[in-house]
Amino acid sequence: MPSPPPTDARPPLDGLRVVSLCVGAVGPELCGTLRDLGAEVVKIESAGSPDFLRRLSVDFSSPNRSFMFNDENRGQQSVCLDLSTDAGRALAIRLCATADVVAENRQGGLAERLGLGYDAVRALRPDVIYASSQGFGRGGPLGTAPAFGPMAAAFAGATWLWNHPDAPYPAGSSLEHPDHLAGRMLAVAVLAALEHRTRTGEGQHVELSQSEAAAFLLGHFYLQEPCTGRPVVQQGNASADACPHGVYRARGDDRWVAIAVADDAAWGRFCGVVSWKREARFATVAGRLAARDELDARVTAWTTNHAPEDATSRMQAVGVSAFPVQGPDEHRADGHLAIRRAFVTLDDPEVGDVQHLANPLRLSGTPLVAAAPAPPLGADTEDVLVRWLGLAPDEVRRLVDDGTCR
Repeated sequence: MPSPPPTDARPPLDGLRVVSLCVGAVGPELCGTLRDLGAEVVKIESAGSPDFLRRLSVDFSSPNRSFMFNDENRGQQSVCLDLSTDAGRALAIRLCATADVVAENRQGGLAERLGLGYDAVRALRPDVIYASSQGFGRGGPLGTAPAFGPMAAAFAGATWLWNHPDAPYPAGSSLEHPDHLAGRMLAVAVLAALEHRTRTGEGQHVELSQSEAAAFLLGHFYLQEPCTGRPVVQQGNASADACPHGVYRARGDDRWVAIAVADDAAWGRFCGVVSWKREARFATVAGRLAARDELDARVTAWTTNHAPEDATSRMQAVGVSAFPVQGPDEHRADGHLAIRRAFVTLDDPEVGDVQHLANPLRLSGTPLVAAAPAPPLGADTEDVLVRWLGLAPDEVRRLVDDGTCR
């Protein structure tokens, strides 16, 4: 673990202001990263048009009890502005004009229709860093198409690729895979843009397609057939470079263990664990790949007699990669993750103590901002409008009463 930073050090983005016009995962995760690095993040929403994650909850009695929203928006501030009104949009553009970074990941064209697009903000703040992320990018035939994370994974080919070749049905998943890539990729791009502004004084519009974020990790599959003549095939959990390599059924109800035999030396150690006789035809990766189905069946016959934790400990003891397939409750109970400080408990204003994934960043010379719970809807409206725009408290209360700030 790195040494703690000096006690007098300040977070790297201390003093920067961020306005978030974001919903879902991509934008809030970008803004969450900037917040953890010291920026003040203000999220604009309203009771009539809240972040849709506020509605994804087992408890609909309040917009503040959604675990998904509270996880994605930790430490941010919520300002209610009704953007369907002229007054609400006027306050929003004023907030954007005071910000170093403005971020949006709404349906393509919506920010522009609200008068909050890059050109409108840049006219008031020429050096603004404006970050956009849509499912299929900006412009083009899908530039204004609505999108959701699993759609981008399918569009990029990931959903097809991770299916098994003999499956009788298409692969499906609710995993918003590109979202959680795109948010972090966009954060790196914004940091680069901020560094560029420090050197040149220039702002810029940073744009990242969520589908392209997924495609970035699949480039070698796109190039395989044009470059080698070998068509891409669905491979499930298999690898073209290692065997055995997969997720195998273990003892227990819906219990599984992931095992990856990386090379020939690991194969020898693996054979010792499962008490298999060494056969010459399996001595090389090529030989094992040629008999993949046979080996997978034999591995399954062994793993089904062992609990995932038992199989894992036996494999790891001799340096073979293995780990149980875990659900959320098992993650929270895993001692490895506790040692790594992978979780943080936050006192949510309405829900109470809740565990969330901790920030994985660890900086040796610069402190990060401590984790904090997500904001209740509109909790920071008066404070932000007073501090950022200089409005009087009674003026803000009038705006709340007339519906502008609600």
